Amino acid sequence: MNEAQFLERWKNEKPIYEAWAYFISEKIHEQLLTKIAPVPLDYFIKVPVKPRLKADSTLVDKALYRKKYESPYDDVTDKVGMRFVVLLTSDIRTICSVIDGGVVAGWWEASKDRDYEQERLAKPLEFSYQSVHYVLRAKDGIECNGIKIPGGTPCEVQVRTLLQHAHSELTHDTLYKPKTTAQPEVKRTVAKSMALIEATDEFFEQAMKNLDEASRTQRQLLEFLVKSYEQGVGQKAGTERSNQLLIDTYIDLVPQAPFTEISEYLNAKGFIFDKIKEQLGVRHFFGQPAILLAYYLADDRPAQMQGLWPMDSADLAKIFSDLGKKYED
Repeated sequence: MNEAQFLERWKNEKPIYEAWAYFISEKIHEQLLTKIAPVPLDYFIKVPVKPRLKADSTLVDKALYRKKYESPYDDVTDKVGMRFVVLLTSDIRTICSVIDGGVVAGWWEASKDRDYEQERLAKPLEFSYQSVHYVLRAKDGIECNGIKIPGGTPCEVQVRTLLQHAHSELTHDTLYKPKTTAQPEVKRTVAKSMALIEATDEFFEQAMKNLDEASRTQRQLLEFLVKSYEQGVGQKAGTERSNQLLIDTYIDLVPQAPFTEISEYLNAKGFIFDKIKEQLGVRHFFGQPAILLAYYLADDRPAQMQGLWPMDSADLAKIFSDLGKKYED
């Protein structure tokens, strides 16, 4: 196959590769939503995922000049690719589990071209480039946007942390300059940066575990309030940060058995849900599940509640009014 024939085939098959990458991206995003909820997808993934086709000149350069392949067109597996960038190495494992789930679902066959965890085990004293590289090949019968994807069509999927991504962006061009990378000082500097990334990632993971443990009570209370709100109000609860602000402010005033006591309170005063419904679309905070905790504490400990109130006083005044209590601004 000469260069002109190579480019002609690539021109004809670009829509297939583009559709295949879109299919993969959609499936991974869909499955991630079920694994990371209630965390928003655009928070979990730190860099927007954009499937990209190789430029004609770049593909020709790699397939016909820079590398030696038995079958240049078919052996290049990254004609289209995408990158998932996350915060922690544990997040990488979450995406890997989704990719493995796609194998079980029959969407693709997956092979790892590179796995940073295996590399670290194989070479524990070496600090080098880190990432997880998959090649996902279509199974027979896949169709996307009206385009049939031939079985075996490849797409490269890279999964990295933000720190790994920064390291890759810094050193990527030098990978193709062996004389540069062979210089001792260059090797030493790159290795030091990689070692620092590994250490920082370990600190990030430990910090996340500590934060998760410290906020467990508040998180469980919010989950309870969300469920109670959606059952009582009949619509999806808001997820804004004002919920965490209110819970954090009043966590020391919450009863010993909050789920039982607040449930009994709401059952006894069902009119509260009607009052909340009246304010939907009028006052933002009434769309947040923490409003239930505000009603409970305003009834149970009104003085302390008012003294610590961290938000718009008009919301608290409305709560007091609904409960028949005097509110002093």
